[in-house]
Amino acid sequence: MKVMTIYGTRPEFVRLCLILRKLDKVVDHVTVHTGQNYDDSLNAVFFRELDIRPPDEHLAASGTFAEQAATIFVGVEQAIRKHRPDRFLVLGDTNSSLGAVVAKRMGVPVFHLEAGNRCYDESVPEEVNRRIIDHCTDVHLPYTQRSAGHLIREGIPSSRVLVVGNPICEVMRRYRGSIRSSDIVTRLGLPRH
Repeated sequence: MKVMTIYGTRPEFVRLCLILRKLDKVVDHVTVHTGQNYDDSLNAVFFRELDIRPPDEHLAASGTFAEQAATIFVGVEQAIRKHRPDRFLVLGDTNSSLGAVVAKRMGVPVFHLEAGNRCYDESVPEEVNRRIIDHCTDVHLPYTQRSAGHLIREGIPSSRVLVVGNPICEVMRRYRGSIRSSDIVTRLGLPRH
């Protein structure tokens, strides 16, 4: 089985790091970095510290929402044609995750981690993204029962919803020692709490 995972922001790197490594071990895994928050030096630190391999594809999406979305849509279409994944994994509600629309249109089943989150404020760009992504997702992987309930109330069959918990919990457990031994707070002159 071949799984394509898309990401593009630093919070996605953190939440996905252990999942990316696990997928690399158990499936033919293709990663697509949209470049939504791309900065060579910052990304290098995150990739090194979290032991994330370089992406297979880099889309360099930047600019306005429309420019980012266009680059992501075209890039994801090209990546899917090139790699022919069996599954498409997205996390969250960033513009990167809108690649799910393309995967769905191309017949690739979409799996959405962090599905069902809602703030019910449509002036929030991420809220619009959440609704779009959730309604083109095949398998919803919400963190909580509350998020699962949102999906079910919106007409998503419960058979397509699996509560998985928040992957940041495993990330925090995995990196607890590094976090505790870090001297960054002292180096930045911040108070310890």
